[in-house]
Amino acid sequence: MRPFRTLLCALGLALAATAFAQPAAEGYPSKPIHVIVPFPPGGTTEVMTRIIAEEMTKDWGQAVVVEMKPGASGNIGTQFAARAPADGYTIALGTQGTHGTNPLLFKDTAFDPFKDFEPLAMLAAAPLLLVVNTDTPVKSVKELVSYIRQQPEGMAFASTSIGGGAHLAGEMFRKSTGLKLVHVPYKGSGPAKTDLMGGHVGMMFDNIASSLPAAQAGQLRALATTGEQRSAAAPDLPTMHEAGVDGVVIDTWYALYAPAGTPKAIVRKLNAEIVRILQSPVVAKRFAALGLDVVGGTPEALAARMRSDVKRYGQVIKDAGITAE
Repeated sequence: MRPFRTLLCALGLALAATAFAQPAAEGYPSKPIHVIVPFPPGGTTEVMTRIIAEEMTKDWGQAVVVEMKPGASGNIGTQFAARAPADGYTIALGTQGTHGTNPLLFKDTAFDPFKDFEPLAMLAAAPLLLVVNTDTPVKSVKELVSYIRQQPEGMAFASTSIGGGAHLAGEMFRKSTGLKLVHVPYKGSGPAKTDLMGGHVGMMFDNIASSLPAAQAGQLRALATTGEQRSAAAPDLPTMHEAGVDGVVIDTWYALYAPAGTPKAIVRKLNAEIVRILQSPVVAKRFAALGLDVVGGTPEALAARMRSDVKRYGQVIKDAGITAE
């Protein structure tokens, strides 16, 4: 009789959980939702999050408040979100850095991107842009490779942070070509671009939204993008593969997460709302203006992408001996 009683107990618990989750989802949201953005204000992360927040506010009639909590490459705000109540009223913007490479770079981020969060949906992704100083006598990736080979000391390349996407792209480029490249990290794209324009470094991989306008204005020269396919924001530029260099495929992605333990019914409701917003042509146009390609998808697809990135970029970090501390 004991196995039968155990089965009845398990069924009872499952039914109770279902009964609890359904009303929770039906009544959600009944108060303001806070979205934690773990980066400084004024950047792409803030703008895109506010676009989503505005649409959610319109749909649900509840304020969706964007809170900027920058610091430690996104770790401070992400840790704060991980410790928030798992009720769907605090969610967080995450990136390839916060939920992919940061735990591989820092000894202790005080959060686990897999154990401490429920994936909601990927918002968007964008490849990086390879740009050089306009005085550099090259107009293609092949010419850049040949030019660097002729320099006894190689070339210095800038990045926006140690272990960030721009740094990893440079390491992929180094490994694929065997070139001598010297990494020079900066605290953000702004100062990195300034030194690149001034000739203090020779090249960098950067977010399209950041460097494409400078290239279009003739302040930098764009050579290629790092996506698997050409970017809609820069369709005339070849991918690194098309330009003759394999192994340099990387993009920057942005997603939304809830704290672990958030009821599945609320996770599904948030996912459905986010995907619906991303399907709006108006939102897609606003994202395109930021150099972003809309993604969407299920929580499971986001989790799979996280696992894939940790494996692939983890190998790059290990091979290059990168550490943030």
